[in-house]
Amino acid sequence: MDFLQPNPVTRAKLATQATYARARGTASEIGYPQTERQVGEVLTRAANEIGNSSYYGHAVVELGEGFMKLADVKDSLDCDIKQNFIDPMEQTLKTDYKESIQGHRKKMNSRRLDYDFKISQHEKGKVTEVELYNAEDKFNESMQNANLGMTRFVQAQEEHIHQLQALVGFIKNYHENALRILDEVQSNIQQHAASAQTMPKGDVRPATRISSVNRTSISSPSDVRPMKPTGAVAVPAPSAQPVPKAKALFDFEAENPTELDLKENDIIILIKQIDENWFEGEINGRQGFFPTNYVEVINPL
Repeated sequence: MDFLQPNPVTRAKLATQATYARARGTASEIGYPQTERQVGEVLTRAANEIGNSSYYGHAVVELGEGFMKLADVKDSLDCDIKQNFIDPMEQTLKTDYKESIQGHRKKMNSRRLDYDFKISQHEKGKVTEVELYNAEDKFNESMQNANLGMTRFVQAQEEHIHQLQALVGFIKNYHENALRILDEVQSNIQQHAASAQTMPKGDVRPATRISSVNRTSISSPSDVRPMKPTGAVAVPAPSAQPVPKAKALFDFEAENPTELDLKENDIIILIKQIDENWFEGEINGRQGFFPTNYVEVINPL
C-alpha cells in the first residue's frame, strides 16, 4: 500500500476513521486524498477568482479540470490494484502458503520429533507397538498434507502469474490515460496561448509618480531640515513562550521508520498535532509520530 498511498500519516488517519465508522455502523469507503485532486481544487479556486473572461482564466480552468481527471484515473488505479492484486495476493500468502504449506510443515516436524521419540522409547520397552504405529501414521499424514499443499501451490502458479500481469496492465493503463489527458490539456492551453498572442498590444504607459514633497519650494539641500528626534519609545520584548512538550506515560514501540519510540517518563518536544490520535515530536534529534494517549501534555502547542 505504500506505493498507492505514500503518506503514512494519512494512511493512519484513514485507518482510524474507517475503524470508528465501522464501530458506529456507518462504514463507508474513505478515499485517499490524491495530490492531483488537491492541485486541481487549488487551480479551480484560482480560476474562479481570476474569472473566465480572459484567455489566461480559461487556461487555468483547463489545467484544473485536467488535474481533476488525473485524480479520477489515479483513484481507479488504486481500486483496481487493491481489488485485483493486493487482496488476492494477501489471500494467496495467507491460505495457500502459510496455512496449506507452512502450517502442515510445522505439524510434520512436530510429529517427526514425536515419532523419533516413540522409536527410542519403544526400543527401551516404554512404548507399545500401537503407540508407535499411531505416531508413525500421524507423521505420514502430516507429510502427505504438506506435499499436497505444495503441489496445489505449484499448480496454481499460472493464476499467480496472471495476477502479476494484471498489475502491470493496470499501471500501464493508468500512464496511458494520464498521457492522453495531459496531451489534451496541453493542446487546449496552446490554443489559448495562440489566441492571447493575436490580441492587440495597447500602448501602456507607467502612471505618473506623485511626490508628497513640493520640489519648487526647495532651493538647496540646506533648505531641507531633518526632523528633531523625539523621545525614543521602548518596545517591550515579547514574552518567551514555553516550549511545547509532553511526558511519556507508557512505552511505545515504533512499527515503522516514521514513528517515534517512547520510554516511560521520556520528555518529548511537540512539533505538531496530526489529528486527535497522533502527535509529531522529537527526542534527542529523532523525529516521528506517536499516539496522543501515550503521553501527558506539559506545555500545549
